Amino acid sequence: MKKIFILAYTLLTLHCFSQDNIRIEMTESYELANIILALTQYGRTDKWDVQKIPPYYDEVLKYFEPVKNHPILDSVNYSRQKWEKFLGFRTDMYAFSFDQSGKLKRDYPFNSFGTVEVDKNIDLINDFVNKSNYRQFYNNHKEFYDKIISNYKEYYFVNKSKLFLDKVAQKSSGDNKKKFRIVISPLVGGQNCHRDIDSLTAVDFPNISKDLIIGNLTTNYNTRIVENHSLFTEMGHDYINPISDKYAKLISTNFNLNRWDNESGYPGVNSFNEYMTWAVYDLFIKENFPEVADSIALQWQYQNASRGFIAQNLFVKKVSELYFSQKGNKKIENIYKPLLKWCKSIESKISQPILLNIDAKNFIKTDISNIPIQFSEEMATNDSFQIQIVEFKNGKQTGESNIIEIKNSVWANNGKEMTLRLSAGFEEFAIIFNWWGMNKPLMSKNGILLKPQSFILVKQ
Repeated sequence: MKKIFILAYTLLTLHCFSQDNIRIEMTESYELANIILALTQYGRTDKWDVQKIPPYYDEVLKYFEPVKNHPILDSVNYSRQKWEKFLGFRTDMYAFSFDQSGKLKRDYPFNSFGTVEVDKNIDLINDFVNKSNYRQFYNNHKEFYDKIISNYKEYYFVNKSKLFLDKVAQKSSGDNKKKFRIVISPLVGGQNCHRDIDSLTAVDFPNISKDLIIGNLTTNYNTRIVENHSLFTEMGHDYINPISDKYAKLISTNFNLNRWDNESGYPGVNSFNEYMTWAVYDLFIKENFPEVADSIALQWQYQNASRGFIAQNLFVKKVSELYFSQKGNKKIENIYKPLLKWCKSIESKISQPILLNIDAKNFIKTDISNIPIQFSEEMATNDSFQIQIVEFKNGKQTGESNIIEIKNSVWANNGKEMTLRLSAGFEEFAIIFNWWGMNKPLMSKNGILLKPQSFILVKQ
């Protein structure tokens, strides 16, 4: 395992670290937005969008308890369905700073999602700042913020990531002058994004790991590689999207969203860019961390297939084949035409297999040595696969689970039916297919993953 060390960084103003054209920031206005969102009813109850890691999260709740009923918290109490407003409020606050009188002012016309959530609530936000004494809270945590910033670059392999992207997606001389900002907060959970502030400045808004927040820099090296995705895949858009723009017509002709995309929410070329950016992430870890790359890549392929990018694993396999077959300097742009030709040629085979005859709400009582399962299409039957067994008692999870490899299943009907044979274990449990921790997936005959997190509920 590579020894992790802390670099001695020079901290600049506004709580940021800068080297070359990359700067890591935790600005006063951005943290204000995240604290406000964390205090809303949605922020307090949602499991994903606000990261609730003590002691910092607990300190936020305690300090701002006197203003827990401030009207700004009702005004920006968004939801998962209103994610554009939630994310717009969070990211647009980056365009603001405090003037000499202590009020927020807009520094530039950055608007990330077309909403104007900050501007229309600016009076309430300023009132919240005054009544909560927010700026004192921020000032009291400067040392904490600075420590996270100073460790971020090494923890997330920032230089290694950018060097790889510069190598495989060479930019024009003008683009090489572009500045990168990585804007972070301990409270950001889900919904990472990448945005251009202007023609010369790109900003990534990723989440950060629990270990980095609490200062555990001896965390497992593999974990850091997994967590690198939140930065790499956002930074990667600044390289991949301009290439795709050059081939936009070819993409629209050869990449059929009706086949490749299952309601991801990314229209047109944006869906292709998600596929491609994640594929380039896989190339990055294969080239830099080959000993763990296959396992890590598969876990994120599960994740992306669940997001609607149903053939991510198949797409990555072709990208890797085309990329590594190049001689000399390998460039992503060189594979666009053959890749899109391939996308068109196999589109009729792109579909996500799912489980049939399954009641996802009720436990079925069955002989666990003879569990019948049906699939929507022919499955690959030659290899063993892994499943996760999650224990339940009286309909509730106990927290006990294990991953086991299945080698003795019996297939029928050309791979559309399977009899799953398990030995005695939990009395009441879920059987989960294709999810985190499994390195042997179940997939269709055409090589596409069974819908991740497919499950059945069983009682002996």
